[in-house]
Amino acid sequence: MNYWDLFSKKLRFRIDHLQNGGRFNAEEAALKGMRSIEAREGSLCLHWLVDESDGVIADAKFQAYGPIALLAAADIASELVLRKNYSQASRLSTDLVDQHVRDKKEQPAFPKECAPLLNQVLAAIDHAVAQCSDIPCAVSYDVTPILADFHEIPGGLPGWDTFPDAQKQQIIEEVIDKEIRPYVELDAGGVKVLALKEGKEVLISYEGSCTTCHSSTGSTLSAIQQILRSRVHPSLVVTPQL
Repeated sequence: MNYWDLFSKKLRFRIDHLQNGGRFNAEEAALKGMRSIEAREGSLCLHWLVDESDGVIADAKFQAYGPIALLAAADIASELVLRKNYSQASRLSTDLVDQHVRDKKEQPAFPKECAPLLNQVLAAIDHAVAQCSDIPCAVSYDVTPILADFHEIPGGLPGWDTFPDAQKQQIIEEVIDKEIRPYVELDAGGVKVLALKEGKEVLISYEGSCTTCHSSTGSTLSAIQQILRSRVHPSLVVTPQL
């Protein structure tokens, strides 16, 4: 059955613009000093380059044939596990994959009929994780989703200063939902936007494991602020309510 019309717009765009297809060979892994992982589940094969010093997934790709929803799910999962350690990758869920390409927070991106394909991706991840079990892995590995190529938009989003606060907060919520939540939820944490004060100060609260994690007032907080400044406006300041 063709589910194209049931996919979210973001998912359809992702299908048309897959980013992580491919594989790694042994020579490439050796040159980078990484362990090459190949994990198969049915028609899907995940390829990881894993740092043997700390279990961090330095790069992730996939090869697959079959329904387009399988390719999209594998592509999204490859993005979400990148720069996480294998223990964190093992906690990836179908809901996190789905949330990454939702148009609306409450509306799933994949139709329920695609659940077996999402579970196929998770099964492949389990096989990949099993091949890393001998690598030392820090329980409290501290990583943030900041990318090196984030640059601030000069002057911020066009018209930002004229937007009503409700619209500004909605934009901030959407950016956090896309750029931050998929990462902190891998560690059983959460971030909630409480309010926007005077159009500049973003008040947030942490949930789950983030409430007791030292990085919630350090690297994670810095990541959230840097992403919002990069994506929205350079004047934004993020304040956690502890």
